[in-house]
Amino acid sequence: MADTVQTNGRASLLAAVNNRASTRSTRKKKTTMLSPKKFCDFINSKTNSKSFEAGVAEFYKETYLESPTFFNYFKSPKDKNFSENVWLYDATRVIVPGVDYYHASWVDGLKPNQYILAQAPRDASAAKDFFKLLEHVKAEGLIVAEGADEFSSAITAKFEKGTGKNDFVSTAVIKENGLHLKAIKFCRWAEPLSAIEINDMLEKSRKYLGCPLKGPLVIVCKDGAAKSGLVAFIDTEADRLMKHGKAKHTDTIKQIRFMRSNTFDTFDSYDLGINSLIELCNRYKKK
Repeated sequence: MADTVQTNGRASLLAAVNNRASTRSTRKKKTTMLSPKKFCDFINSKTNSKSFEAGVAEFYKETYLESPTFFNYFKSPKDKNFSENVWLYDATRVIVPGVDYYHASWVDGLKPNQYILAQAPRDASAAKDFFKLLEHVKAEGLIVAEGADEFSSAITAKFEKGTGKNDFVSTAVIKENGLHLKAIKFCRWAEPLSAIEINDMLEKSRKYLGCPLKGPLVIVCKDGAAKSGLVAFIDTEADRLMKHGKAKHTDTIKQIRFMRSNTFDTFDSYDLGINSLIELCNRYKKK
């Protein structure tokens, strides 16, 4: 735009000056980089101890979701992981005293650490570690999201199926190893599975277990991720609908993926999750 000057009611064009400097370009720019001293002060302020080392550790905890690590997964024996394609975050790994490694992760629901998504034990050795996990975390319910007996027989062989024609769940009370824990198994989980069937099984599960529970709900499947993640998603949204009357599926899926590796990592699992949520919302509106 050309510069003008107002004279006697007329605007006269000023001669162009090529060497004029904009005042904006001469302003001193503020740096966004912290000085070394300010950075050290920032790290020290992270803890009450004012220790630089403790501050670094605290800062790492705040940012670990942006840079996850899998050291314990890669150090563990291969037979303790069902699949080489399903990893385990170090930050949310369930640590059990007396157990070197078990493939399980903490996952938040409407409250912190509401769920444990775990790999189903398939032999006596794994079952022994699994029962230690249940006892240590003080689990209040167990869902086996697998239809095949190989993923539930090591937990208990006492699952009793309902007598209804469309009753696709079986229940048990686990009393082994000092536990007294209600457990439910999804017997119908085979491909393909409809959103209606998932909601039917989860509805029966919530009623049998008494959800929402005060303590952790342990959800197991063969790899501890795909089906377990879907069940945790629908259960969280069921709690949200009951408490707040609304759904927030994007927040829930993101939260589960941040805490449990390899959940919702295929189009089919995401599609089934969204359709299951739509069915859940339709049922909620009819109540």
